[in-house]
Amino acid sequence: MAAAVESRPASPSSRRQSSPTKSSTYMEQLKAPAVLSLFQQNDTIKHLETIHLLKREYRNRQLYEIWSFAIAMVGIVLMLATNEELMERQVAMSPAAERIKVATSATTLVLLILLVKRYQSHTSIYKMQNILPPRSSMLREYWRVLLLELLICGFHIPPGVHGVVPMMQFRYTLNANSTTGLDTCAHPKNLHVTVVDDGCYLDYTYTYDTFGVLMVLRLYLFGRYMRSSSPLYSQWARTLKNVNTMDPFFHFKAIFSTKPLRLVLPLLFFVTFLTAAILRILEVPAQPYFMNYWTSVWLTIVTITSVGYGDYVPATHCGRFFMAFSGILGGLLILSLVQSIFFAALALTENESRVKYIIDQTRWEKARRHAAAGLIQTQFRLVRTRRAGHDTTTLSFALYAYMAKVHQFARSEPSLATSFEEEMDRHMQRLLNALGAMQAKEDALMARIHAKTLSLDGVCDTLLPNVVGSS
Repeated sequence: MAAAVESRPASPSSRRQSSPTKSSTYMEQLKAPAVLSLFQQNDTIKHLETIHLLKREYRNRQLYEIWSFAIAMVGIVLMLATNEELMERQVAMSPAAERIKVATSATTLVLLILLVKRYQSHTSIYKMQNILPPRSSMLREYWRVLLLELLICGFHIPPGVHGVVPMMQFRYTLNANSTTGLDTCAHPKNLHVTVVDDGCYLDYTYTYDTFGVLMVLRLYLFGRYMRSSSPLYSQWARTLKNVNTMDPFFHFKAIFSTKPLRLVLPLLFFVTFLTAAILRILEVPAQPYFMNYWTSVWLTIVTITSVGYGDYVPATHCGRFFMAFSGILGGLLILSLVQSIFFAALALTENESRVKYIIDQTRWEKARRHAAAGLIQTQFRLVRTRRAGHDTTTLSFALYAYMAKVHQFARSEPSLATSFEEEMDRHMQRLLNALGAMQAKEDALMARIHAKTLSLDGVCDTLLPNVVGSS
């Protein structure tokens, strides 16, 4: 029994775990003495190792970009949770908010490490592709861009940093002689205002964590995420037909052309709800009724859709700026994509176009026959009336009307736009006809040459006996 247990074959999963990967097995085989002696003169092993390393670095950069965006989104969610905690308690600091800020700092540190690792892989790829010199380094080539990205992605409100910033937003200058309401400092929505010297100011306070909304700048990583998660991403094709396949916008257009709804609808919902959450953080200190999250969602929707009822408006400068930017991003860009999807859905397919053409052609032929019959009948009546000596003015006008209608039908015959395949078939048929005509001309020419050759042979056969007899 023990021997039977010991001789039991290993399961497929255990064999997969114990056996090395295919790539590592191939690399070990390539390092065998026989293989090394075979390829030691032409550097084949070195080139294969470079291809193996290039594939690995592409994979590493892809993972770094995907995880960078995921960690950046986690940091943004933690920032929103911190501000939510402080707004609910109406304080500048709370133990729960501090714990969330510790998690935010941890995710920020991980994000910065991923950015550095991403640029290291990016530099290695360019060096192996001979885009960069072999002795170049990451800091020497990309230190400006890397520093900028580290500043953008590293910005957050760390734990232990808390307080408030009083905001005095100027509205207008008081005028005692004004008859339009500028003689008193008041807000039409009864917001808190303060008079300083002769100016009327909107008075509110921001906590330090309110400025954490700048962490939304990390969303620029979405372009890299889209490229790295795209099924079109390939390390073997960087540029094809003057198209940079590493460009994130290329992958955006490719995904939009194949699966538009799966791209645009989640993007629209994401922009709407994220904008509403950030607008709520910026507006609650000045307008407390924005504590209701769905009020912010309503304002965001009417702004993005360009409706603008005016029942709710941002009052702070930061809220107005952010809402204007989100309105441009969501209203002009995303809704334009939604409209293009809608118009594309209304376009007729090829079969539907053919059915419509058949129906239009049938109706056109029927109407043309009626017009032609009316023209003939009117002409016949006109001749009979003229022979009878009666007035033909009415029939003449009717005749001209039918003639104009017949001419209009001749110019408005329905047509069917040919597809690309039909157009190519037509061109191929023309080409084949031209080749057939050329072949027919060539055959006729060869037949004439053959006939002249036979005639010349007959003449030679006739003259040859005479020449021989005379000699």
